[in-house]
Amino acid sequence: MRVAMILNSFPEISEKFLLNHIVGVIRSETELTVFAQHKALTDKRHDIYAQNNVESSVDFLDIPRSLKKRALLAPVMFAKLFAKSPKAAVEALRFRKYRTVSLNLKLLWFGNRFAGKKFDIAHCHFGVNGLIGVYLKECGFCDSVITSFHGSDINSYPKRHGLDVYKTLYAKGDLVTANTNFTKAKIVANGCPESALRILPEPLIAAEYDGIDGSKAERDVVLTVGRLEEKKGHRYALQAIALVAKKRPSIKYVIVGEGSLRPELESLAAELGIAGRCVFKGALTGAEVRAQYGAASVFTLPSVTASNGDMEGQGLVIQEAQMCGLPVVTTRHNGIPDGLIDGETGFLVEERDVDALADRLLYLLENDEARKCMGKAGVAFVAGKYDIGPQTETLSGYYREILKA
Repeated sequence: MRVAMILNSFPEISEKFLLNHIVGVIRSETELTVFAQHKALTDKRHDIYAQNNVESSVDFLDIPRSLKKRALLAPVMFAKLFAKSPKAAVEALRFRKYRTVSLNLKLLWFGNRFAGKKFDIAHCHFGVNGLIGVYLKECGFCDSVITSFHGSDINSYPKRHGLDVYKTLYAKGDLVTANTNFTKAKIVANGCPESALRILPEPLIAAEYDGIDGSKAERDVVLTVGRLEEKKGHRYALQAIALVAKKRPSIKYVIVGEGSLRPELESLAAELGIAGRCVFKGALTGAEVRAQYGAASVFTLPSVTASNGDMEGQGLVIQEAQMCGLPVVTTRHNGIPDGLIDGETGFLVEERDVDALADRLLYLLENDEARKCMGKAGVAFVAGKYDIGPQTETLSGYYREILKA
């Protein structure tokens, strides 16, 4: 089957889950072309990008990031598209139907790139790109559309752009996937028929973590991997580390990731008197992150509901940590409870409960045997549920399902 995968900026270092999905499809018998709106601004790449020759499957549309630039080019793009397909040119400007992706003029670029092409399926990552997929289907450039939601696209996007922003997607798309049961429930509440929804967790490639089993962990090292943004809950982790440090003065807190809150978080660490115990690593490649997993004792990601309503989707780093034999302390938040076994592979605490977070971290740092048992259980749990092999087969099954419909 011929599949067109629709993405935003690619390959973003913070969106390894998308790269994992793509590698899985490339390794299958599917004929895949990835259409990315922009090339990522950073040159950092996860090693599996080159190892699997992913770039040979990617068509970068190079859509101007500035709406002003797109508006200046829009008349020319419309004229070119009208010459190729009058229907696609007119369809691209149906603002009420396609909402944000028509208003931001991106459909003109997609129409021009797809004119003359035909795919069996358009697989769109993130809900808003599902509207692009529907446009491609309505123009006859693909037969079916499957849209994968990942979290922010249902938790905050409809609040910003209208609760009915996905109305056309739900009516015209063929299948929708959600990474967790929580995300699925939010999509249903937003108006998607439950019969059109399937679960498709974010996968990892288990073989990438071979040999990382906690045996080389440094004592009293707590690790967090995640963008430095509000929903990741870093400020609560810092407050918990400050409490733990009173009883474990040797504690070291390693934070991997970059984001807008870095100056604020570094200042908070100083205010709490733990700046010397905190290491801000910035954004790292896959190999560099795996090294951090291997050196840590415990992993934490105390995600919270952000002030704008944004929430964690699945939190793939939670599965990565478990795959590396790390017990996890995280929050009872959004889809996170799907991704570990509370009391067996890690612990769940309530959002913003700094005392509970500190208590569970301290327990694991002080109990070697509990840490080892949870680590082993985590490896078994994740390998059985999240590895790329079975996840890609599940996705291929969804592809076959909509083609037979």
